[in-house]
Amino acid sequence: MASKLSKRGAGRTFAHKPKAAVSPDMNVTPLVDVVLVLLIIFMVLAPVVNAHYVGRLPPPDDKDEQLAEANPDNKPLVLRVTERELGGAEVEPVFEVGNIELELADAPDRLGRLVAGRPDKVIYVDAADSTDYGYVLQAMSFAKDAEDVVNQLVREKAVDAGQDAASLATLRVTAVLVTKEIPVD
Repeated sequence: MASKLSKRGAGRTFAHKPKAAVSPDMNVTPLVDVVLVLLIIFMVLAPVVNAHYVGRLPPPDDKDEQLAEANPDNKPLVLRVTERELGGAEVEPVFEVGNIELELADAPDRLGRLVAGRPDKVIYVDAADSTDYGYVLQAMSFAKDAEDVVNQLVREKAVDAGQDAASLATLRVTAVLVTKEIPVD
């Protein structure tokens, strides 16, 4: 009798049940969550990325107008540094943009106004090998001062447009010391 029970029980214990079909559905909830978060991030950043605060400012006088005409935006802005002999052993620096000589007192202001409307904000400083290095450093400092002028002009324009000037990003003006002559024409 024991053998009959064990045969019946054995057959039932190892019987194969039909397996449930595997569902190929993907759980899209995490995907939708990630896409929505990215959408929100891009919506928040879109106005910041598209904001342009700098426009070509009209030159206020004839000297600035001549500078702007001599240096169109599609050509590099080159500040040339040379020396002029005054007599005897004395020399003075000469700073030229194009064929226009800049006066020492207003060189940073004029460079700042000139570079404000340019998309690249780069001033190339070119000097002859014989030019005193101090004059070259002075030209490089003009670029830093021009950066301050550009940012002040942008802040003034933002205030005139009713924007908060404190929330504006600071624009950088880059001065590049060139080792080979840049053709201006």
